[in-house]
Amino acid sequence: MGMCDFFEIPVPSRVNSPMNKMPPVWNYSGDHPVASVAQGLFKVRRRPTPLSPFVFMTDPQRVLDPVAVAQGLPRGSAIIYRHFGRDGHRREADALRQVTFARDQQLLMGHDPELAVQIGADGVHFRRDGQVLAPSLWREKCPDWIITMAGLKGGQNYQKSYQQNYQGDLSVLDGLFVSSVFYSKSPSAGDPIGVPALTDICARLPVPVFALGGINTRTVHDLIGSGAAGLAGIEGLLG
Repeated sequence: MGMCDFFEIPVPSRVNSPMNKMPPVWNYSGDHPVASVAQGLFKVRRRPTPLSPFVFMTDPQRVLDPVAVAQGLPRGSAIIYRHFGRDGHRREADALRQVTFARDQQLLMGHDPELAVQIGADGVHFRRDGQVLAPSLWREKCPDWIITMAGLKGGQNYQKSYQQNYQGDLSVLDGLFVSSVFYSKSPSAGDPIGVPALTDICARLPVPVFALGGINTRTVHDLIGSGAAGLAGIEGLLG
C-alpha cells in the first residue's frame, strides 16, 4: 500500500515507489508494431522510471468505451484517464481501476488528484506548467504515486522554449510528455517538432521523456534511437 499523506488515506499500488526508480511490469513479446517499439525503448532507457513505456490516453470525444479498450491493451500498459468532466466519470474510473488491476496495468488520472485518491489510482498526469507546481505539491503529499506532466509547447522554437521556461523541479516527475512529435490531427497538437528535436530534448532535460503526437504504425519506428523512455497516444496505439 502506498500512502497519500495529505488525505491520510492508504492508496493501493502495484508498482514500486517512484522514489526507488524501479521498472514497471512490462515485457511485451507480441507482434503489434507500436508495442514492439515501446519494448525496444524500454530496454535502452537512459533514465529509470516506474511508468510503462506504452501509455494509452483516453479522450471522451474519441474513446467512447475506455474500459473495453483497456481490456484489449497489452498487459503492463499504462492508461491515463482524462474525463474532462464527462458525466459518469467516477463510475467509469472505478471500472477502469478494476480492469487495470486484473491486467497488471497502471492507471493515472488526468489532472484530477482527488479522483486518483478516491479510486486508488497509481498516480496523476498533470497539465503543462513551467513551474511544475502541482506535480511538486502532490509528490510531497503522495510520494508513492507515478506523477507525469504534459511538456511545454513551442513549435519550431521548441528548443528555446524548453530551455527558458522550465523553472520548476523536473526531478519530481516520472515522465514528461513531449508533443507533438509527428503531424497530428488533434486540435491541441500544434506544429510537429520532429524526431531530431525530440532527441535533443531527451538528452538535455533531466527527466524521462515520453513521445506523444502522431505516433502510429507508420511513424513509430522513427522513435528508435531518440532516447525517449516510452510513447503515448490514442488511436495510433490501437491500429
